[in-house]
Amino acid sequence: MGKKQIIPEAFFDSLSLAKKLDDFLDGFKKEEIQLFAYFSLILHAYKGNDVSSWGYSFIVDEKGFPFSKELNDAIERHIKNALFENKADYYIVSGRGVDEFNRFKNLDDFGDREKVISASCTTGILIPFSQTRDALLHDPELVKAKALGGKREIEKSIYSKFKEVSDAIGSPIAEDYIIPALSWINYIRVETGTNFEE
Repeated sequence: MGKKQIIPEAFFDSLSLAKKLDDFLDGFKKEEIQLFAYFSLILHAYKGNDVSSWGYSFIVDEKGFPFSKELNDAIERHIKNALFENKADYYIVSGRGVDEFNRFKNLDDFGDREKVISASCTTGILIPFSQTRDALLHDPELVKAKALGGKREIEKSIYSKFKEVSDAIGSPIAEDYIIPALSWINYIRVETGTNFEE
């Protein structure tokens, strides 16, 4: 049986997200990489990019988390190659993982991805991480897909909804994705009437 082919986008995204989550939180869980990759895709679509140009898509798992098989394969490869180290119930990025990320982060092919990934993770600092995480899990499309049961594909209407919300509050389309990212988290919090306080 041959090795699984890891697509470059998933390889890079999983490394970049893991590095940022590890820096912010001193560790991360696999499903958090999936969740913030999904949020990064929403930001990518907000800029007018076609969702299919992201390189991989998501379904919703039984716990309500977005899940991409391609991203999961990349995460598993990083664990196997000791780029991520298992620390009981979470992971950290190893020194080898940091070196690998640093080799790829400045490549032109990944420049736009790095911007949206940075914005998605930075949101988890500007709004407390647990609140950002809970808001993303209350994303109307994720909740709807989970309620329908099974591993459902996320409907693409979520991406246009994000654009509508950003337009309504006057978030300019700019190089900086932080304002629209924060707007989306706050929109979900208001829409669901929950503060997600712990």
